[in-house]
Amino acid sequence: MESKRLDAICDFLDVADKFIDIGTDHGYVPIKMARKGATHLLATDIHSNALKVAQKNIQNEGLNKAISTLKTDGLNGIDTSSYNTLVLAGMGAHTIMQILYNQEKIQNIRKIILQSNNHLEDLRIFMNQNGWNLKKEKVVYEKEHYYIIMLYEKGVQKISQEEFFLGIYQKENIEYYHFLEKKYQEIYRKIPESQAVKKQKTFQKLEWIKDYLQKENGSI
Repeated sequence: MESKRLDAICDFLDVADKFIDIGTDHGYVPIKMARKGATHLLATDIHSNALKVAQKNIQNEGLNKAISTLKTDGLNGIDTSSYNTLVLAGMGAHTIMQILYNQEKIQNIRKIILQSNNHLEDLRIFMNQNGWNLKKEKVVYEKEHYYIIMLYEKGVQKISQEEFFLGIYQKENIEYYHFLEKKYQEIYRKIPESQAVKKQKTFQKLEWIKDYLQKENGSI
């Protein structure tokens, strides 16, 4: 299965990473990394059917020694002490935050790769408040949708409200910023004047997007 989104997740992983792929679906990420030489991987999913497909794919690739599987919800029932990396992709931000809220489970984790389907600003704030440093983000356009993949490492970081909303500025994500500009222009246009607070907040977001676009043009 070819997927720009899942390939981008793998780009943030190293062969030496010992990772748990939470919500593995068909096991694409651990399979690709095991092909490269990764040897201590765990693929989990809450859905039995998805995990069965992943198990079949892993077996067909002859990667059973490198990849273990487990049906579970989040990190429940997992001894995380021998892992240093987590992958959480294709789920909502609040589900991700709920999984990562258990500090005891993630005390040995040094790297987390996230791809949330929604509430990216809330997720960035949560990660920042819990001692995670946003190292890089990659935006991928696939199946008429933008996916944002985030790479976090342990560490304290100062982030502006602008960066919580848009992520850390990266020139290669410029098409995504243009997409957001059109999106929020339309949202702003539809907000009635009677909703002054909401209209002002949306205007502020448009100003932040404009700042990022001006960086591309070298204006600031």
